[in-house]
Amino acid sequence: MEKKVIRLAVVLALVLLVAAPGTSLAAVDRTGSVTATATVGASTLLTVQAKRISDNGAVASIDFGSLPGGTGNKLAPQYLEVNVTSNYGAWELEVYTNNFTATPSTTTWGYQYGGMKGTTAGNRAPMAWQAYRSISTVTDPPASLSGWTYLKDKRDINPPGETKMSWAAAHADGYTNIAYGGPDHMNVVEPGTTGVLDTDNKLMVYLGGLFGSAPADSYGTTVGFDLYHE
Repeated sequence: MEKKVIRLAVVLALVLLVAAPGTSLAAVDRTGSVTATATVGASTLLTVQAKRISDNGAVASIDFGSLPGGTGNKLAPQYLEVNVTSNYGAWELEVYTNNFTATPSTTTWGYQYGGMKGTTAGNRAPMAWQAYRSISTVTDPPASLSGWTYLKDKRDINPPGETKMSWAAAHADGYTNIAYGGPDHMNVVEPGTTGVLDTDNKLMVYLGGLFGSAPADSYGTTVGFDLYHE
């Protein structure tokens, strides 16, 4: 009787080993495979719309208006709503002016050209920017430039003894970047940060004019944005 029980137990164990799938004793008899590939094209978007701070209505441009002599810093009555997306692995959005087709005379214009250019050679009103993920309350006038970033020009060069003030240096250091990200995220360079995660791929850019040293004149420029990838 005891031998019969033992024999039955051995047979049952063998049946379980054969029947149980996925055990460590399973052996691969044949293998098949097929490759899978895909090519994803580039997808980028950049739109810029000026809007009034007072009611968020769309307007054609940034207009500081007619300012009395002696005006110091002044917040523009409009802001820029920027929509940006890119599916590149690493992308950046920079802001700038491009006031000259070639580097101008340093005797007349100096070494920094960002902001608004006057109709008289040598006259310039610098500008600064702040970026936020959504509509924000920004002090007018900007009492100080703490938390503001100077608007660089693509022709900026280093003054004697300086190494970080040219357009090339500012671009390389990321000073000109207003936002950056990848296929599934965007960071906005809000004041006092190196970038804050955004969720809707939209940012608001506020502009300040520095009129304290600007001579009487009419000033203008075009504020540009470049979306580029590494």
